[in-house]
Amino acid sequence: MHCASQSATLQSVNTSERTRLLRRRMIATARRRTIADGLNGFTIEQLCEEVGVSRRTFFNHFASKEDVVLGIELGVEDDLLATFAAGAAVDPDLAPFEAAVALAIEHLHVVGLDRGEEALMRDVLEREPSLVARFVTATDRQMNLVGDAMRSRFGWTDPADDRGRLVAEIIGALLKATAWRFFADDDGPPFEDILRTNFRLVTAMANSDSPAVPASSAPLSAAHSINELEHTP
Repeated sequence: MHCASQSATLQSVNTSERTRLLRRRMIATARRRTIADGLNGFTIEQLCEEVGVSRRTFFNHFASKEDVVLGIELGVEDDLLATFAAGAAVDPDLAPFEAAVALAIEHLHVVGLDRGEEALMRDVLEREPSLVARFVTATDRQMNLVGDAMRSRFGWTDPADDRGRLVAEIIGALLKATAWRFFADDDGPPFEDILRTNFRLVTAMANSDSPAVPASSAPLSAAHSINELEHTP
């Protein structure tokens, strides 16, 4: 029975990894085609043929050609955000900001991140500036979803309580700064290592009793949390 359980778990992991790799391949191919031919220079059918998937498979993962180019995947965050909102997915003892950073790292593990593929986005947006507005809208929607999950996780149920949105926006800015550093150095450290270091830098600056920046090798713990936001509403 134990071996059967392990086999089922391994099969699930392998399936998830294959799905993640397929999505990354579809995104990378769509971005390269957009850079070469423009957004209107190829069809979904041509993209599917090049990647080797059916039209049905495409729409299982992406809502439109614009979304595959921007990497907006259907449902990829739903389970993770629901689990996070219920108090799981990351360490339940983490303070709000730390929990949001841990959530971002878990999200990276789900979707994957590749310097070469993501760097194509700069060329995509230069070729198709109209996609910028769609990208901004998608980012804002994601911030709303993260803010809602934060409110549920920490019991911030008062509609006038903006802490969930504030945490999401601040972590969003931290992710933006981290992405800038990550893509600026092709041989640099992994994204999550840069994110953890940036979080410690911000925390050290925010806490007046921090005499120095914590070492980048130190574990992310509740001892370094920003005290303005508390667990309880």
